[in-house]
Amino acid sequence: MAQDQYETEPFLGINKDTPVLKAGSRSKRRVSFSCLLAINGILCFLQLILFIFNVGFFLTGKPLVPSRSNLNGKEQDFEKAFSPARSAIEYSVEVLGYENSPFTGEPRPELDEAWSDLLRSTMVKISNEEMERMNKTSITMKDGSGYLGYLEAHHMLHCVKRLYQYQNQDHYPELKADGSSFSSHHRNHCLEVLRQGIMCNADVSVNTFFWENPRKIKGDRSGPRKCTNWDRLQAWADERTVQYDDINQFLATLVYDDDL
Repeated sequence: MAQDQYETEPFLGINKDTPVLKAGSRSKRRVSFSCLLAINGILCFLQLILFIFNVGFFLTGKPLVPSRSNLNGKEQDFEKAFSPARSAIEYSVEVLGYENSPFTGEPRPELDEAWSDLLRSTMVKISNEEMERMNKTSITMKDGSGYLGYLEAHHMLHCVKRLYQYQNQDHYPELKADGSSFSSHHRNHCLEVLRQGIMCNADVSVNTFFWENPRKIKGDRSGPRKCTNWDRLQAWADERTVQYDDINQFLATLVYDDDL
């Protein structure tokens, strides 16, 4: 098998016409001395380059060579994912629980009211400047006040509510008769929305285990965790909520494509 050219040619690529010198000859010593001078020159040049980079970093506080994250355009990508609701994001430490939740259990008026209140801002108004910054388009309000939008968080909550109602179809006959609310397509849509949302906004709180009995262990998700301040985000949405009582009257307030 033929050898790779990098294995047959001398290090630093000496020309093939270079004479082969006998061991111990004076010419070999002169060539070796010349090689040492060349290597030292290269090392000095590299040290000079590093010195210039260090001086630049000292003067500007930034490396002259862009970091890998900048080269990959991550900051630009984050800007593409801009949301006007980002200004309302604030984090707090909370201890969560699921006992006596108003959103689970048997269907009852209080539960439906709790869900309706939680999803009171499913449509919000987005300004023209915000829409341009997001580089998106949407349906325009006829009064020129903005565009229609919705938060993905409310979309995911809607899916949780719909899956709850699917488990209790007999208590929601109007949705059952609708044909689409409880369809397999809608259920799969909601499951996929929730899967994506969980993975996109992964909660990295570490839960633990305990012995329930000698033959069974259970998970324990108690303890503090970092949470989005929902009240602050909801207040942002409340200020922009687009409300309506009659769907036909509401649709009449929007600019239809044929009207453009």
